[in-house]
Formats: sequence, structure tokens, C-alpha cells
Amino acid sequence: MEIWKIFEEFIDYLAVEKNISNHTKANYFSDFKIFINFLITNGIKPELETIKTKDIRKYLVHLKTEKGYENETIRRKINSLSSFFKFASEHEYIDKNPMGPIKAPKREEKLPIYLGDKEIEEIIKATMKFGEENALRDKCFIKTLAYTGMRRQEAIKLNWEDVDFSQNIIKIKFGKGKKERLVPAPDSLITDLWAYLQTRLPLSNQAVFISATGNRLSPTSAQHIFKKYVKKAGLGDRGYTIHKLRHSYASLLIQNNVDLLSVQKLLGHSDLNSTKIYTHINTNFLKEQVEKLPFK
Repeated sequence: MEIWKIFEEFIDYLAVEKNISNHTKANYFSDFKIFINFLITNGIKPELETIKTKDIRKYLVHLKTEKGYENETIRRKINSLSSFFKFASEHEYIDKNPMGPIKAPKREEKLPIYLGDKEIEEIIKATMKFGEENALRDKCFIKTLAYTGMRRQEAIKLNWEDVDFSQNIIKIKFGKGKKERLVPAPDSLITDLWAYLQTRLPLSNQAVFISATGNRLSPTSAQHIFKKYVKKAGLGDRGYTIHKLRHSYASLLIQNNVDLLSVQKLLGHSDLNSTKIYTHINTNFLKEQVEKLPFK
């Protein structure tokens, strides 16, 4: 059976059993295409029964030395291949899994970059300060990200029916793995969203955040909106991205002594280890506070 047909069967399995997103599917296809191209270039038949562990080791050396990929990228590509060959082995397409002896490099623990509350406030102020078209929409978009910890794609897919104005609750229906979660929203965000809703009546599109043409915001447009106001707030040289607002939300929760399990639930993390990184931020924050003491 052709390797690509088995791979497509593997992707179908992930879509049904693991409920992976289209973005994740695209990553799997991209990673696998790079692997197959490497095999062909090096005279190795891209057939399941001919691929050996030594071939995969050569591929990993290629990724590191010739492609110059960072460890985290290589980790992802190894994990993609591991999942595929495990599937092939479990479905008896191969007798021996060539990925068995392969170990992914250890994950480098990097503290996420995040914005302070004052910086977030300056960016939000910038949305209304310069008389920009769609200023109220932009203010609501950035506040929604900063005040709820939503991912960019979650905010883009938000519909008005997901905003409970009476209970100050926002339902996030399109998180990773398509899991739903409920996030409390501060009064100021609900007030701004209500004001923005009035400018949209009568509703012709249920999407909360739309472009000038009336369509749902695209990821590129969303990133452009954020970068524009970061620059206007005088913070354009700090490498801030939309995702850093999510880090900021989590960091501020931890700094204000919200317990880790609650932070995990608010962020929609399936694994508590993904949330634990923010405890390191809290340690650094506490050290900074102690350094302000007059003791020498």
C-alpha cells in the first residue's frame, strides 16, 4: 500500500479519534512532505517497509545541520513521525517501528514573554486615542484577548450568541480540540462589547469581530490590528504578539494568587504541565517585589 495513502488514513484517524484542527492537519502534512522529500533526495525509497531507523537518524541530522531548525521544531517533526509510525505499526502495516529507538530532544523551558498590566492599558487606550476607523471594534478585540486569555483563533470565531451579557460570561466553543469552556468577563469588557453591538444592529453577521467588508476577521487582519496599536502605544520594539496577551492573562492570574487548576481551566489547557510554566513567572515577580525592599 502506498505510503501517502496510509498517511491520509492516519490523518483521517486523527480527525475522527483525536479531533485535531485543520491547522494541525496542515502541520502534519507539511512535516511528512519534508520527510518524504528527504528520502527521495537521498535515494531511499519512500515505502514503509524500506525505511529504517538509520534513515530517520540521518533525517534528523539533516534538519539540524542543513535546515538549521531549532530543537522545538525538530521535536514537533519527530513527534509527527512517531505518531504516524505508531499508527502504521498498530494497524499492522509494518512489523517493526523504526521510530522506536528515536528520542526527541528535551524541551527547552523558556519563560513566556508577557505584557504588564500598564502596558496592556496603554495599548487599549491607543485604540480610542487616534480616531481610527473601527476604533471601538479594535478596542473590544484587544480587550477580549487581554481580559479573557483567548487564543487569536478563538476570538476570531467568537459569535454574539456566545456572549452572555446578563451573566458576564463568554463561551469559547472553538478551542484546541474543539473543547468548550466558559470564561467570566469583567464589567468593563461587557460594557464595551454591548456598545459595539449597538453599532452593528441589525445584525447581518453573527461574528463578533468583522472586517470593513462585513466578513469575519482573518488571522492576518487580527495580527495587523494588534501590531498597529502596540506601535501607537510606543511598545513596537518589544516583540509583542497577540499570543503574548494570553501569556499576560495567565501571568496576572498567577501573580494575583489564582490557583493553578483554575488557571488551567480558564486557559483551556488539557495538560496541567502547560500551565505550570506560569508559576516560574510568579517566582520572578515575587523576587522583583522583594528587591524593592529597603534591606541590603
